[in-house]
Amino acid sequence: MNNDLKRMEQFYSSRENNAWSLFKCYPFFLASKQLYVLTKILDEKKLHRQKILDIGAGSGSFILNLILLGASAENISAVEYLEDRFIQLKTRLPNIHALNQNYLDVNFQFKFDLITIMAVLTSITDNTSRYQIVSKALEELEENGMLIIYDFFDEKETFLSKNYRAISMKKIKELANNYKIVEYKKVYLHSKIAKGLCKLNLQEFIPILEKLKLFNANYHFVIISK
Repeated sequence: MNNDLKRMEQFYSSRENNAWSLFKCYPFFLASKQLYVLTKILDEKKLHRQKILDIGAGSGSFILNLILLGASAENISAVEYLEDRFIQLKTRLPNIHALNQNYLDVNFQFKFDLITIMAVLTSITDNTSRYQIVSKALEELEENGMLIIYDFFDEKETFLSKNYRAISMKKIKELANNYKIVEYKKVYLHSKIAKGLCKLNLQEFIPILEKLKLFNANYHFVIISK
């Protein structure tokens, strides 16, 4: 796991130099779809009352969506290992309880109503460590709690690149054997197609092609509840 953390630190530090803005077509498309799916998932949840944990919170973009949907910043805990991202997180969201640590080393004194792991597990290429994270998260759920995982799924757990490795739905189901599982499958149009449409100023075709799911990448929202 230590080697994985060092690799992630080097990779994400270099990636921060790349432009990523909601004013650009593709990032805006991703963020809008994420908020749409989350609204469907969390529509009946009274987020303002819930204790929430975001694992691998990054700079806090996903937490901002939760707050937009009604969550209270004072009830949100976040864990982010990468120091640069943690500093951004604390700057953007000073009222949340944020920890600059490896989640597997954190000992919370209470459980959570909602735990989220958003596009984190594929960045951890060590299988043992990433499934330990899922197991720990399940243990830290309240009796009626919910775990949301968003990531790239592939049963063979193939490497997408040296920095990303797909995760297995079969393994997730084994870990959550006694839990209810709901999947929102292939929620995004493949990035190469979406980016190509953006470059051609044909972004209006993204939601049309996305609904067909024929050209969507294997990105899923997985909801696990007790």
